Amino acid sequence: MKYGGHCHCSQVKFETDLLPMIVAQCNCTSCRRLTGIVGVRAMYGQDEVNWNGALSEYVYQGGSGGNIYTQHCPNCHTNVYATLDAIEGVYSIPMGMFSDPTILKPKLEIWTDAKLSWLKDDGCIADSVPDSGVQERIMSLLEGIEDR
Repeated sequence: MKYGGHCHCSQVKFETDLLPMIVAQCNCTSCRRLTGIVGVRAMYGQDEVNWNGALSEYVYQGGSGGNIYTQHCPNCHTNVYATLDAIEGVYSIPMGMFSDPTILKPKLEIWTDAKLSWLKDDGCIADSVPDSGVQERIMSLLEGIEDR
């Protein structure tokens, strides 16, 4: 089964044969400002996803101290994916990019110290950390590779 999706205007598309290594919810203020609420992203190895379409880049410093490189569609400005200095070799794809995001649920949430008090999950989140959770994300990625 193939998974994939596209930006709002469909000029940037992606496809993969795999489920993500992990789906994580980020509650940080940067994700809220960039997405409008929280960042829920699926993480894949960079060699596991095929992209089609032109991109533009925005770089900012993440909570872990390393840079986050966000790629956007230059036409509709949809956030297409991000790469992180803290976790090299991984695409972090927003759930909104997926044609069918209902098949994926976050199992890890980070920056719970900044979480909005009214935001709840349905019990899918197994691990929550108050900060950037780099170590937890790496461990979850490794477990996710084994679980595929």
